[in-house]
Amino acid sequence: MTVLTRRRRSLAALAGALALALVAGCAGAPEPGSPARSITAYTGATGQLTANFNPYILSSNQPGRGIIYETLMFLNRARADEPLPRLAEEYDWNDDGTAITFRLREGVQWTDGEPFTSADVVFTFELMQEHEALNTSSLPIESVEAAGDAEVTITFSRPAYTDLWTIASDTFIVPEHIWSDVEDPVTFGNAEPVGTGAFALESFSAQSYELTANEEYWDEGKPHLDSIRFVSHSGNQSALSALTAGQIDWASIFIPDIENTYGSRAEGNHYEVTPVYISTLGANLDEGPTSDLAVRQAIYRGIDRDQVNELNYDGLSTPATPGMLMLPREERFLAEELEGVVPTHEPDEARRILQDAGYTEGADGVFVSPDGEPLSIEVKVVTGYTDQIAALDVMRQQLAEVGIDLQPREVSFASFVADRDNGDFELVIDNLYGGVTPFTLYEDFYSSAAAPPIGQPAAKNFARFRSDVVDEALEEVAATEDEEAHAEAYARIQSEIAEQLPYIPILQSMALTQFAGAKVTGFPTADDPYALPMTHSSPDLGIVAANLRPAG
Repeated sequence: MTVLTRRRRSLAALAGALALALVAGCAGAPEPGSPARSITAYTGATGQLTANFNPYILSSNQPGRGIIYETLMFLNRARADEPLPRLAEEYDWNDDGTAITFRLREGVQWTDGEPFTSADVVFTFELMQEHEALNTSSLPIESVEAAGDAEVTITFSRPAYTDLWTIASDTFIVPEHIWSDVEDPVTFGNAEPVGTGAFALESFSAQSYELTANEEYWDEGKPHLDSIRFVSHSGNQSALSALTAGQIDWASIFIPDIENTYGSRAEGNHYEVTPVYISTLGANLDEGPTSDLAVRQAIYRGIDRDQVNELNYDGLSTPATPGMLMLPREERFLAEELEGVVPTHEPDEARRILQDAGYTEGADGVFVSPDGEPLSIEVKVVTGYTDQIAALDVMRQQLAEVGIDLQPREVSFASFVADRDNGDFELVIDNLYGGVTPFTLYEDFYSSAAAPPIGQPAAKNFARFRSDVVDEALEEVAATEDEEAHAEAYARIQSEIAEQLPYIPILQSMALTQFAGAKVTGFPTADDPYALPMTHSSPDLGIVAANLRPAG
């Protein structure tokens, strides 16, 4: 199936792209001796692709969040930059942080030629206000008003200083002239997306889709590439084979022994190691065996993380704090009681916790609950995510020694997301991402407002953790820009979540990203981390895609 966009394109450019494709034989393979103007990327998609570019559906195709649709500003989580103007050129808060005014960039067009105006921004935030499922971070939007075509003021029911990242850098603006006719924006598949971004959808199939350069893009001179083809694979192993064969030019795959496996394999091969997320076992707190705190505490103490790190991640990961901060970036917010505290392997303590909670050891070595149920716990993982599958196998063996029968179950990416968000799981292995401060991660994954009942999709708090202590602390942080007050409130949050363990920390993990440097350059590096480099990181992938340029 081919989906043609409504974007205006010159016939000359189209002819050029076709000519290049004919010469190259496939996207991402340039004519010998000439710079590649088309590359192939892999976001981690597995199985058959679905033509879904709704930026508010987390299981949709990642380029919808950053490459096709854009945000008002960009706040860089890779370093403490000043906010970068995008669809808005500047903003300011009112005196108490309950209203923010954006002054919009003029001259921006949607890829169907319609002008981008304040009406689109008003429509987007009112859409989130009307549909709770789209307001994934529970922004307390009270009203949205435009002043002319280029200024919008959003008013909140409480101070929202700490929501800046979500408001400005994680809310994707959609066109009113198209989305106002959508019957249900929560489930809208959006197979023919019209955005303002650097690239637009050109064609789609169940195996791949191609984005081509937006010739009317507002950022003059960008993008530098003609097209990016995104592909699906059956899993990491298949993607790794394609990467090392030179069939993928931009990917974020965990690769054991990456220097020998990829870095030194071909001239120009480049990889970045980026500390960005905390790997966890997310627990279902509303039902099943992991709703018992004693079980979560036993799992926490039953895992030998050093062994997991060495066997599965080449020792590249680092210990995670039970306070769930990204260290050392957020060390100034670490609670005094948690300084130097990392999860330790305490199998005897794990067994004692279960025994004190009334569990008895069965003849097969597996503990039995006070209700007579064997402590067998299913943990869901995406099919083909070989690093996570291997890590679970190590943890399965470790937890067996403390009487817990861990049962990994592989499911497709789409099923994983649906089951995780709707609460159809006992444990899932997943990564927790935050924003530019601890607030975003705490609000996304630990606020009661983000925890719907089982059966209703959770935006991020899929464990369904609810705590008055955390909610009150989050309100205090949101009400002030005082960092000392933030640190005090964050300390209370850390104490609470380290005790309750809704997301059992495994490791603070490094994302590996690969670029075929012989074909493409302009990517973020350790010396110039202008954005997170990963193909699955939004909105960063849009910033990176616009800056990539042919090598040579």
